[in-house]
Amino acid sequence: MNVIKSAFSTPILIKDWSESELINARLTEIILSREGISPRVQRSNIGSWDSGKDLLEWPHEEIQLLKQRIISAVQEMTQSVTKGKYTPRPGDMLAHAWANVSRADSYRKIHNHESCTWSGVYYVKSDLVKVKSKASGNIEFLDPRMLCISTDLPGCNFGGRSTVVPREGRMILFPNWLYHYVNQVEDNSLRICIAFNVKLETLATRRRLGGMRPLAMEAQGPQVQV
Repeated sequence: MNVIKSAFSTPILIKDWSESELINARLTEIILSREGISPRVQRSNIGSWDSGKDLLEWPHEEIQLLKQRIISAVQEMTQSVTKGKYTPRPGDMLAHAWANVSRADSYRKIHNHESCTWSGVYYVKSDLVKVKSKASGNIEFLDPRMLCISTDLPGCNFGGRSTVVPREGRMILFPNWLYHYVNQVEDNSLRICIAFNVKLETLATRRRLGGMRPLAMEAQGPQVQV
């Protein structure tokens, strides 16, 4: 056998939702209204506004539609990476989400997300000026194989970056551990998105957890010295 095998690929789902003009217009109004009355939450955002992680609980029909889109994307991605062996039900999904509003000179530092199964972002508005740089407001994913940056091989993308351009109605889904950042937004730009995390609570997970107990138990009787 003579073959070159591609190993350890990293999936990134890019899904453009059609007929998103009305929902995005309404989500823009909702998010900008929240921005006007809620303090900024500091995460990896520099110069931009982040909401709390309770966005999926906001009482709006558009949020319910967004939930359905997240469920569909998670099912599509999970079916793909498991080769059709597992399709998560909505009841298997634990999730939270938050809004982000970015304007001139704002950006996001390199980061990944907390422990979960999938992380994602949905673009509500993307009025990006790209006069100074075509990268303005773009999201960039880094090669997770960190030692690849030491490879000096012309024409090879080891240790490279994968760019996704924000477009209204576009959703991106990726593993939570994948490092990424957002390039600085130019003057007169407005970029509104919703970030989210989804943890799949599978039957296998529940079975494993069923046999586990907390490490820190209330003291009962003599303490064991270790």
